Amino acid sequence: MRRKENISDSSPKKEGKLKSFLKSGKAKKGAVAVAITAVFIAIIILLNFISHILVERFPNLQFDMTASQTYQLQKDTVDYLNQLDKDVTLYVLATENNFKSGMNAYQGAQYFVQADKLLHKMDAASSHLSLKFIDLTTNPTFTGKYKNIDWNSKEASNLIIVDAGEKYTAVSLKDCFTYDEETYSYYGYYVYTATTIEQAVVTGLLDVTISDKVGIDFITGSGETEDAYSAMKDLLKQNAYDVKEVNLTTKNLNKDSKIAVLYAPTVDLSEKAVDKLDKWLDNDGENGKTLIYIPIDVQTETPNLDALLKEYGMEVSDGLCFCTNNNYYLQNIYMFLTEYNNTDFTEGLKNASIPTIVYNTRNIILKDGSKAKSLLNLTSSVGMLPFDTDTSKLNEKKIEKYMIADGVNPAAIGSKTNADEAKTSKIAIFGSPYMFSNAFISTSSYNNANYLINFCNTVSQREDMGVTINSASIDGGELGVTNSSTSVTVGLIFIVLVPLGVLLLGFILYIRRRNK
Repeated sequence: MRRKENISDSSPKKEGKLKSFLKSGKAKKGAVAVAITAVFIAIIILLNFISHILVERFPNLQFDMTASQTYQLQKDTVDYLNQLDKDVTLYVLATENNFKSGMNAYQGAQYFVQADKLLHKMDAASSHLSLKFIDLTTNPTFTGKYKNIDWNSKEASNLIIVDAGEKYTAVSLKDCFTYDEETYSYYGYYVYTATTIEQAVVTGLLDVTISDKVGIDFITGSGETEDAYSAMKDLLKQNAYDVKEVNLTTKNLNKDSKIAVLYAPTVDLSEKAVDKLDKWLDNDGENGKTLIYIPIDVQTETPNLDALLKEYGMEVSDGLCFCTNNNYYLQNIYMFLTEYNNTDFTEGLKNASIPTIVYNTRNIILKDGSKAKSLLNLTSSVGMLPFDTDTSKLNEKKIEKYMIADGVNPAAIGSKTNADEAKTSKIAIFGSPYMFSNAFISTSSYNNANYLINFCNTVSQREDMGVTINSASIDGGELGVTNSSTSVTVGLIFIVLVPLGVLLLGFILYIRRRNK
């Protein structure tokens, strides 16, 4: 009985202690601390919610922490969109959720998330551009407006329509993303490896907003291979040039084209072909044409072509240039950086401090200084090795006899005026067949792509700007972590400094409240 009495007697005492604690100063201070914490958490949640809404409404408010800023528009894109003065609508033929999920991609769906963000940022960058997602299953009549598109093709459901009202064009997913072609060829599914949607859409915008495109003819029929010049041709197309191929053995160059390209012919042009080229340059005495000639990097006999070049004050060397200055050459002495030597073709460059690079380039010899000028040159520890040189027996001492004190010209331009000297035609020679290969024009480390577009814009007197954009990758480094030192820094911030900051703030609040 006593034991039961003790138990029943303890309950009122515990209840009394609880009431007493709840009325105490400690409980009140604790309640205030809990309330402050709850309010603080609520504010964080609210701010996060508001920021999410703002980012959805204004995509440019989103902060990109990736190492290569792959969720940001490149400067060329922003500059172009800022001067866009025609209303254009981008129709993505998919629901946005389906597009962001990768359009049934086997691998690389993350690039579609990246592409979605870039499209929204393009939309936000110009008041003349609008972005819409169209589901063809619920809008089957949408295609009726675009009669020039083959809607029965395999890619018809994977298109972006760039619509400027009277003019429109279609951009396929193959234009917007790079993928593993071997995997697709063998297994029939896509493994995406990079995003090219930014350049593809800008190219589409240029297509529908430029009224008169500059024509460029690529000359064929003398052993040229499309694999060699495909990267150059694609770059010019991406910058809204009207690119065609013309076989000089059977056809004439287009009279309306302002530029022709002869890319690494393996045999000499016939006399008939050279005559066609000469007449095109003369343009019935009106001139105003430009030939870009890129010789092959092996020994060839080209007397017919050489005779034409001589009229423009130039000659191509019978050998390859080299550089022994390690401030300029890269992997070997035949691959080196160049310097600009003609301000007429650098004024439009966005950054003339970035050099161009050449590999296996021939030296362009200026035979008549009144007609020909250097475009690119290098004077530091350079020379030219004839094709018949036995390089296996070369040493540092023997190579000195091949040095050229005045330097070498990897690129030069010659001019020829008409009778009244009012109009000029030009031949530009770029001595390296690799200068405009994909390896050198797909990177912003060198100015090859920008220089080519700027050169073509200048000689064709094209007023609209060129846009050169590189494909974007999101492999690794998502928070700028590209090496061990950066990794340590990020780790210190998020694992050490942030927790210590929170603990310090809590400790300060505790001391201040205790001393009140």
